[in-house]
Amino acid sequence: MLRKKFFVAIAIISLLVINGLDTNAQSPDEDGRRFEVGAQVSVLNLSRVQAAHSATNPCLSPPCPSGLTIDYAQEAEPGFGGRIGYHLTNYLGVEAEVNFFPRDDLPASGRAFEGLFGVKAGRRFEKIGVYAKARPGVFSARTIDFRPKEGVGCIAVFPPPATCFDERQRRETSFAFDVGGILEFYPTKHASIRFDAGDTIIRFDERLVRASSTAFPAGVIVTAPARTSHNFQGSVGVGFRF
Repeated sequence: MLRKKFFVAIAIISLLVINGLDTNAQSPDEDGRRFEVGAQVSVLNLSRVQAAHSATNPCLSPPCPSGLTIDYAQEAEPGFGGRIGYHLTNYLGVEAEVNFFPRDDLPASGRAFEGLFGVKAGRRFEKIGVYAKARPGVFSARTIDFRPKEGVGCIAVFPPPATCFDERQRRETSFAFDVGGILEFYPTKHASIRFDAGDTIIRFDERLVRASSTAFPAGVIVTAPARTSHNFQGSVGVGFRF
């Protein structure tokens, strides 16, 4: 719902402002300043796995009843970063952006990085610019990897309790794709204030996760399937063109 309201607000503001602009006005891009650097603060509404196992007794021999539910909850991750871009024409540009999300919230994720490179296309008027963006890249975050303890026979229990595993931190890097819209305001010819709203699509591989359990207080370890998640991301930043 928040994502839809953000996109609707951006669209309405853009249409109202564009309607009042003189489309025949000279584009500020025509002064030859095509490089741009900027910085932004960002919020990524990241989708996270929430697993639970409801069976009251462990299963020792197959077939075992599942009793497993896997849901996905959205949690806001604040961050900051920078970008650099080059305007190929008055309507098309390329840009690279890096964001850092410093919150350490293991085992879900911790200290994540996002790197994107792609295009933005649209129209810049005298005081405002409206663009669409499409930028592939990577999303990398620290997570917990569960590995069976050597010489422990309880791994035959389904699902195996978390006490049968060693926890190790590792960095997981996934493919990401950012698509959305950009609204820019130009207080001067060289400076800009930028608002981004988009869907950051992240592909996560299959992985082991801890699930809450009615049979084991420490939880159990289950397999979360590979998935493609859609995560709303909004940012506000400033830029300087030279």
